[in-house]
Amino acid sequence: MITHRANDGASIRSILNRAIKRSGKSREQIADEMSMRLGFRITEHMLNAFTAEAKSAHRWPAAYDIAFCETVGDYWLLRDRVRRAGFHMIGRKEHRLLAIGMAYAKKRKAERFLADVTGDEA
Repeated sequence: MITHRANDGASIRSILNRAIKRSGKSREQIADEMSMRLGFRITEHMLNAFTAEAKSAHRWPAAYDIAFCETVGDYWLLRDRVRRAGFHMIGRKEHRLLAIGMAYAKKRKAERFLADVTGDEA
């Protein structure tokens, strides 16, 4: 089944606008910080065009995602992209818990193997 993606642009614009408001930074500050992170100039005018409902032809480049999220301190844009693709995004804490769980599963498997080889019960 093919997923229809017509609403992706509106969703991205909405997320960008909410993140900008929550950040407490001006669009000029965000543009300047993104410029430093990306290594090329982003302007307030560009941010306005990317977030304006009336300018839906101005599409947000995915290459800006991480710099934007770092600048505003909000990773909802990335979470939403991952979710819309059918996946889940995890943070450092969840990654650590998964690593612990995987290590425990490997340990139990090794213990069962050793028990089979040596005739001991695990």
